[in-house]
Amino acid sequence: MLPPRIGLIFKSNIINQKLAKIIINWINNKDAMYINNRNGPFYKLNIIYRGSRDGINNRSFRIRCNGRVESLVLIKVKNTNKIFGGYSSIGFSSLGCGYIVEYGYRFYNSSNNFIFSFEDGDDTQNMKISRVVKETQAIMVHKENAFSFGWGSLVMSGNGLYANNSSQSYENKLKTATVYTIEEIEVFTVNRKCEDLIL
Repeated sequence: MLPPRIGLIFKSNIINQKLAKIIINWINNKDAMYINNRNGPFYKLNIIYRGSRDGINNRSFRIRCNGRVESLVLIKVKNTNKIFGGYSSIGFSSLGCGYIVEYGYRFYNSSNNFIFSFEDGDDTQNMKISRVVKETQAIMVHKENAFSFGWGSLVMSGNGLYANNSSQSYENKLKTATVYTIEEIEVFTVNRKCEDLIL
C-alpha cells in the first residue's frame, strides 16, 4: 500500500511544510488535519514576492503581485511569533473589471477567500481561520494599501499590518487592535494539479 502523497511543492522562509499542508487543506475546504490521498489535487506554490528581497512597501507588492491570479500571502510580524496570512482566489491588484464601488472604493467578489493566523511556526492547536462572509467585499482595492482582504479585515499598508475586522467582511476570528510591523512577507501563486511532484 502506497503512503499518502503530500501533494505540495513549496519553500518558504516563514512557514514549514506542516503549516503549508494545513493551508492547502483550507483551500480545499477540508479540516486542517485532513490527510490527502494520492488522487487528491496537487499544488506547486511559486514565490513571486518576498519582502526581504523585493522591499516591504506598497509599490513593490503591487509590481510583483499584479493580475488576477490565485495567490497566497504569508506575513511574519516583528516582536511576536505570530504569523498571519490570506488566500485569494482572485489575486490582490490590477484585477480588471467585475468590481462594485462602495464609498469610492473598488470591491471584488470571491466566495473562496480566507484569512488566518498561527501563534508561531509550529502552531497546530491555536490557529485561526476566518472565511469571507461578504463575498462582494472579498478584496478591496485602495491606493494607500498593498492589499486589503475585505474592508480592513487584513490589510498591508507600507510596512504595517492591520487585522481589524470591524466591517465584518470576514468571520470575526482575527480581530485585534494591534498594528503590527511586518518583518517578512511572501506571496505565492497557487498552481493546482502539477505533474512530477518532488516530495
